[in-house]
Amino acid sequence: MKGNILAKFLLLLISLWFIFFTSMAAKVPLDAEPLSPEEAFIIDHIIVGPSEAVIRWQISKFYYLYKEKFIFSSTDFIIENIHFPPPEVIDDPFFGASEIYHNFVEATLHITPKTKGRSNGILDITFQGCWEGGVCYPPVKKSLKLSGL
Repeated sequence: MKGNILAKFLLLLISLWFIFFTSMAAKVPLDAEPLSPEEAFIIDHIIVGPSEAVIRWQISKFYYLYKEKFIFSSTDFIIENIHFPPPEVIDDPFFGASEIYHNFVEATLHITPKTKGRSNGILDITFQGCWEGGVCYPPVKKSLKLSGL
């Protein structure tokens, strides 16, 4: 009998501890609605050199992008190298252990035009992310017009 009471007390104590510490973490407001992917993940770019472009994402609060879901392709450019900053590693409820980015991420691409003397073209980008409120978006595809390379 005493063991049963002690077990219940410990279970209650652990439950209260869990509730207390998880309530302190930043949480998605209960009345929040997910943004469209265009609002949650704002993309832009800059050309920083003759063969270097930086693609940037401004990531809304409570959202994240998966590092392994970025895909870059082009019929106009040869993509020689892609550099990302170090990601955060989380235990994602949808995909398990995952490398992600919150707030902001930029990818530096070393690219050259496929046609000599041409300095512009289209870069196709696919990326995927989630809202911490429980929504993962399908892959988003964007085409950026790059010029001045």
